[in-house]
Amino acid sequence: MVLANDLQKPARTRSAHDLVAHGIGQNIMRGRFPVGSILPGDAELMELFGVSRTALREALKTLAAKGLIESKTKVGTKVLDRHNWNMFDADILEWHLEMGVDAKFLGWLFEIRQTLEPFACATAALRRSAKQLESMRVALQAMYGCATNRQGFTKADLAFHQAILEASGNPFLQSIGSVIGAALATSFTISSPVSSDDRFETVMKQHQAVFDAIEQQNPVAASEAMSFLIMQAAERIRIKHGESALTAIQTHAFSSE
Repeated sequence: MVLANDLQKPARTRSAHDLVAHGIGQNIMRGRFPVGSILPGDAELMELFGVSRTALREALKTLAAKGLIESKTKVGTKVLDRHNWNMFDADILEWHLEMGVDAKFLGWLFEIRQTLEPFACATAALRRSAKQLESMRVALQAMYGCATNRQGFTKADLAFHQAILEASGNPFLQSIGSVIGAALATSFTISSPVSSDDRFETVMKQHQAVFDAIEQQNPVAASEAMSFLIMQAAERIRIKHGESALTAIQTHAFSSE
């Protein structure tokens, strides 16, 4: 069993429940609570985080729902292997980013984007409403206005991609917004589109192509434009395709008729 005294305690800037969930979650990801280990008892954790038993219990329920831990009678609370974790969960992604992600993890983010976003674009082209298209247009115009503002560009870019997910009409696709946000935020810290005029112009042309295809209700063009955009972003931050599953997938399941 890991001793609570050996663990990192986060600053108290959150609610009691969030404080404990965040603290235990990060300690699991950092390996301070190794996979297969049993968490310290309630009394130790309550003392470490300075919270009530109620707050601790709620935090443990949250972590169990995310797939990080499992409680068993007479055994204790066990740390589960990564394959049980809900990697689409916004908190889990945030905790990874706070620790700093390596090239392999970033590659995984781009692989799931390449798997799902082109399809989301295709369905958005078929299903989008005028109001949803306007949301994309507003986000795109905001991106054009952030040629030298990295933070503003990131926010507008995410809004653009989330508007596409919303327009897909598919709740499963809509749920990957946190993954896209994590990928954008991390990749922009490595190589931002606003770092040079040429790069900004290129990135905006790619996003404009996505918008134009959705506006024209052309699912094939929309899918291909998004696939190209993701591949170019991966190239920009030097994700090696030979070490990942990133590839441009041809879309044969749609027609413009």
